[in-house]
Amino acid sequence: MSDLPRWTRKARKTIYDTPYLSLFEDTVELPNGNIVDDYSVVGLKDGVVIIATDEQDRLITFHEYKYAVNEVLLTVPAGGIDDGESPVEAAKRELLEETGYEAGETEYVAPQHVYPSKITHINHVVRIKDARLVKSPEHGAEESIGNVELIELKDLAGMHAEGKFNSAYLLSALVLTLPEYLITR
Repeated sequence: MSDLPRWTRKARKTIYDTPYLSLFEDTVELPNGNIVDDYSVVGLKDGVVIIATDEQDRLITFHEYKYAVNEVLLTVPAGGIDDGESPVEAAKRELLEETGYEAGETEYVAPQHVYPSKITHINHVVRIKDARLVKSPEHGAEESIGNVELIELKDLAGMHAEGKFNSAYLLSALVLTLPEYLITR
């Protein structure tokens, strides 16, 4: 598949740029020679999605208000990767900040492109086992996070069937790390 023709960026205009998000309007040449002069691309910093279980092998979750969709969603620890930080380091930091749990055994699982046609962002999935509660969470000013909820892994398939996992990043991370608890056939 690597021999597929690629597009060529001819120009990039920055429409909007903040520490959180950038919006670009690119001029690109398609493999057939056609020019598209207004192809939009959203730039977001890469992040981590953490599938962590505690010492009793329960999934560490919480509900969080998500402003863009104006809903409270069941989610797992996740967040941005700071400059100079590896995805695993970011995962350990985010887990501790958002839940108060310290990472045990840690494994980098996979990168996941969120919407590769338009968004540069990659979510790096990290699996943490044997996390233990060591302190109170420290939520950022822009976070609206509820209390930690520990979910028995045997309950995941039923929750999935009931539509409880309704964000793509959560579901894809669960499928990558705990498929045996989601697939029931």
